Amino acid sequence: EQLSTWKLTEAEKEVAFLLLKGMSLKEIAGIRETTEKTARVQSMAIYAKAGLSGRSELAAFFLEDLLIPGEIL
Repeated sequence: EQLSTWKLTEAEKEVAFLLLKGMSLKEIAGIRETTEKTARVQSMAIYAKAGLSGRSELAAFFLEDLLIPGEIL
């Protein structure tokens, strides 16, 4: 749902899921049958639309949603 809120294209949503799975840009390009440069451009578009600085913040954003509010680690 959050990916829709960010108004990502279908390609960007797919790249976002693959980034969250921990795949490299090279692996993403191979899976999507595109170039590594295209995967990089799409990942940068995701971060820009989401207001995030990179992959770590993207992962942290979704991890935070999984934690129970008020839970102390």
